[in-house]
Amino acid sequence: MCLHGLKRRLEGAPLLIPLLVVVGVILAPAGYGLAGCAFLLGGVCRLWRTLVCALLCGAVSWLYLDVQAEQGRAFCRKAEQENVLQMEGMVAQVLERGFILDKGWCRERVMIRGKNILYTPGDYVCIVAQWKEPEPSPPTGCFDEQRWLRSLGVVAALYYISGEQLGRPLWSVAGLRQWGNRMRFELSRRLMPPGTESDAARQILCALVLGDKSSAEDSTMEGFRRSGTLHAFAVSGMHVALVGGMLWYLFRRLHVHPAYSRWLVLLIIGVYVVMTGCSVPAVRSYLILAVLMLGTIFRRRVTWVNTLSFAALLILLWAPNQLFNAGFQLSFSAYAAICLTMRYGMDESSWLGPDSYIPRAFYTRWERRLSMADYSLRCVILVSVSAWLVTVPITLLSFHTANTNSILTNLAITPLLPVVMSSGLILLLVSGIPWVGAVAEWVACRSAEMLLTVAAWFGNLPYAYLPAERPAAAECLVVQGTGYGESFTMLGNPGVLVNSGSESAARFSTEPILFHGGFTPAVLFCPRDTVASAGGAELLLQRWPALEVLRGTRLPAEGVRIRTQAGMYTFYPAPADIPSRNSANLCGIVLWEYAGRRVLYVGDASYLSYAALPQEAKNAHTLILGKNPVLPVFDAEELSFPGGVRRIILLPSAAELPLNRMSLPPGVCVIRVGEREHRRF
Repeated sequence: MCLHGLKRRLEGAPLLIPLLVVVGVILAPAGYGLAGCAFLLGGVCRLWRTLVCALLCGAVSWLYLDVQAEQGRAFCRKAEQENVLQMEGMVAQVLERGFILDKGWCRERVMIRGKNILYTPGDYVCIVAQWKEPEPSPPTGCFDEQRWLRSLGVVAALYYISGEQLGRPLWSVAGLRQWGNRMRFELSRRLMPPGTESDAARQILCALVLGDKSSAEDSTMEGFRRSGTLHAFAVSGMHVALVGGMLWYLFRRLHVHPAYSRWLVLLIIGVYVVMTGCSVPAVRSYLILAVLMLGTIFRRRVTWVNTLSFAALLILLWAPNQLFNAGFQLSFSAYAAICLTMRYGMDESSWLGPDSYIPRAFYTRWERRLSMADYSLRCVILVSVSAWLVTVPITLLSFHTANTNSILTNLAITPLLPVVMSSGLILLLVSGIPWVGAVAEWVACRSAEMLLTVAAWFGNLPYAYLPAERPAAAECLVVQGTGYGESFTMLGNPGVLVNSGSESAARFSTEPILFHGGFTPAVLFCPRDTVASAGGAELLLQRWPALEVLRGTRLPAEGVRIRTQAGMYTFYPAPADIPSRNSANLCGIVLWEYAGRRVLYVGDASYLSYAALPQEAKNAHTLILGKNPVLPVFDAEELSFPGGVRRIILLPSAAELPLNRMSLPPGVCVIRVGEREHRRF
């Protein structure tokens, strides 16, 4: 009896077993067990045609991945040996600093780094690029470029030297995407006319309605990120449903026959998906909508499991690496959870309305309204709770963050999202009509401002946005290289952050590493007073408003002493008589004392600053050294390290220092920190 029921359900979703087989092949070798169980299940239920389909799909996926992997390994070996390569291919996607070169279906894809590259998607090019070793994996919480490239099927990243455009095919997926990008740009100008780029409400309208987040500032999106509602700006089922609903209502008012309306809705929404960038959630939503519409047109029974399996199977057969993309995982898992909840949760008795067993024909007018309100309330709560429960583990694994009140925020903004979306779409249609366009613009901007206010309020609640890891210990010491010889150092928790880096380094390295590592800087110490460090300090102050900033070149002659829970910090200025032609000579030095532990951060300060320190400051267990361009500490002939020094940490600026130039006491451990290396002590 149980086997008969299982067979009946699998017959209603014949694409589920092929999907499980394909997922198992992609996850090989760990996923072979899943593929084997799916085959066994189909054999037990005697679903022979389903098994044949699963075998074909699994074979296609295995061949695709095997050929692509072998070609990728061969390409990397060749690139590493020859160093400079000449290759041809099509520009599949243009990035901020480079593009992705597609050499054909089932061929390797390559990322080409470079600036001021004028190619567009769909261009067939011949380029010359240089090989460079891949960078090491970043610390937890930072953008993992290698993982992102793997999800796109990219096997290597090279640096652009030269190239030329050979032509442009009459039709290609990349060319279609480029056409969509141009259309999106033109429509974005209706929502955000020139001169209004700094308006946060218009940034939200462009991101929510068109999926265009290129103009959205970090300060605008921060509230949504902290409140766990950033997913609202990924064009997905909600956007497709709203656009489809508005089109269906418009065609009904125009008395268009339903047989034609369905085809028109499919066509227009297909253009909308292309125009919004063809993201995985948007493609998934469109495929599901197409199956539902075609099932209605041809009068075929459609089940949500089979529809979901069809969309996932089609995407994975075209691009198997999408399985490792967080957007793919979040989109399909959330949709499956919502469908399951609506399938079984809505069968429960009504919460507020009349008894569900009473026929609706006997409802009074008040009972009908109450029943509709009850149905809407249950939908909002069940959808929000189910989507939250299934996306929390994926968010923790992929982004290493936890939004503790995201379920409340989603409940609060759910009624606002359709209003903002609808008003934005109406503004696109009537923006050129006098008076009417002005009214639509006012309504759209006010609704977007309300959405921003609600998300920011929930995001600013205490403990709304937490890292997945525990807070770092008080005695923890971290050194991180940020490239080009620069680095930052965190002394204790809560403690002193030495160097913030430029605005870019602070945004992509310093702030995420500190946040995800569980650090809370109490003091930001900038040894050198530069414009770049000022930009990084300003960004960190937005994240930690209570952060105290000390400039190494503006310390008083007697120094500064600050105590935190991580210990005592003493900041020593450079001597007054030191040559000041080079700004690095004015760098200050900091001593950290905690539970008998003494760490002296010299950094890029000159030898004269180090020599002027009190003897008790030099008796540190750990010495952190950089390289002063004029008077480096390790170049001084009379330099002698106190007997208490047990560990010397060389920053990236001094990572190439020959050890024979330093007179080290016996037993001293020297640790070098690389350009992009993360070291935690």
